[in-house]
Amino acid sequence: MGRHGARRKLVGSKMDYYSSYKKVNTSRTADPDILKRINKLKDEHNISPNALSFLSSLLVGYKKYGGITEKQYDAFCEIEDNYLHANSDLDATWFESYDDMKQEITKVCALYYCANPPYYGDLAYRALYDKHFTPSEKQYKALTQNKYAQKVLESHFSKSKFKVNDYVSLRKNSPCDIQNNKNIFIIIQDAPEPITTAAKNTKKYKILPLDNTTTYNVEERWLKFAIKK
Repeated sequence: MGRHGARRKLVGSKMDYYSSYKKVNTSRTADPDILKRINKLKDEHNISPNALSFLSSLLVGYKKYGGITEKQYDAFCEIEDNYLHANSDLDATWFESYDDMKQEITKVCALYYCANPPYYGDLAYRALYDKHFTPSEKQYKALTQNKYAQKVLESHFSKSKFKVNDYVSLRKNSPCDIQNNKNIFIIIQDAPEPITTAAKNTKKYKILPLDNTTTYNVEERWLKFAIKK
């Protein structure tokens, strides 16, 4: 058999495989209560974007195919349980120890991960927007004690190098997209935005050029003191 004949046979076998694959009937759960449970979960809880997208796809799939697969149902039940029984499995000692400092640390790290998906996306979203949710000790450590979170927290809790009304200029290696990067700026706000970069000196400042009214948010590492002329 020539090379082209072998290729045609291979292509034919692939087509046969995909044709047979498409013909496989997948068993589906068709309980009408599932639709009610999905809609109730969406309506009554602040669902993370990823989970919300999945739930929406289940609704579409249910209406299109008359039900959802066993794996889809299991995944839905897990999401439903996580939201309906958010704090039921929390250790009482841990719950009591989840004080204002831990809440601040969680918020700082959650804001970082929401700005840098996909890691910890659902956990970060729930920590920020689900008022009924308290992370378990395991979730807290995973979110806040990894090497990236530690760099973010170091910047967050470090003493600010600049203060409001200080005069600054951009460093030569600054990547900031500012039209006149040789200008002199004045600090008008400390920490106008959450830290979104896992590196040293990434606290942000809102700066205003002395020659126009356009403001910029710039990380501390790209700024240096300047003398007003």
